[in-house]
Amino acid sequence: MIMTDLKFIIAKNLVKYRKNHRLTQGELAQQINYSDKAISKWERGESMPDLATLKMLADLYGINIERFFVEDDTPNVTATASSRFSAKAKWLIVALSIGLVWLIATILFVLLGMFAPDLSNIWLCFVYAVPVSAIVGIVFSTIWGRLWSTAIAVTVLIWTLPLSLYLTLGMLQLWLLFLICIPLQILVIMWFVFLRVRQSNSKPICISADVRDKSKDDN
Repeated sequence: MIMTDLKFIIAKNLVKYRKNHRLTQGELAQQINYSDKAISKWERGESMPDLATLKMLADLYGINIERFFVEDDTPNVTATASSRFSAKAKWLIVALSIGLVWLIATILFVLLGMFAPDLSNIWLCFVYAVPVSAIVGIVFSTIWGRLWSTAIAVTVLIWTLPLSLYLTLGMLQLWLLFLICIPLQILVIMWFVFLRVRQSNSKPICISADVRDKSKDDN
């Protein structure tokens, strides 16, 4: 009975802190390398993560591990506000970084227009800003574990980089570069689907703990 109550207290706190940090079950699963099914079981009280996993979650949420074992009906306003700021800050950082790329492209366009007026393709500054922006998106998406955001950014890079070269050099034969992009795009899609399936099918460590609980109940 005590173990059952503890499971539901932990489950309630797991839900509370995940929502306070504005994470979906899938996003949390990506960050701690578990399946979203495992997260769902924990939050329904069907199974319980082991201490190592709880410590990892506590570090992620910036709390003491003891907080998971205490029944607290008081909403964590500070954590909620902090998580909202954190999520907004991430998007703001990405937007500022990409905006900086386009600012540099604009400055180059203006300078080339002023000091090299004979150049006819200075508009290519903005064309190259697209793949550079994609690289920025890949970096931040990888750091923050956003799988599908990374996939989208990689796709943009795959197609805009050869397009930039094609427009710059003006050689008709360069259209063959796009033939390379087709299988490369397929490989990228397959790779990211593989990563997603592997995350969904990963077996959580807490299953062994749950089995031990059942075996104790049987005895």
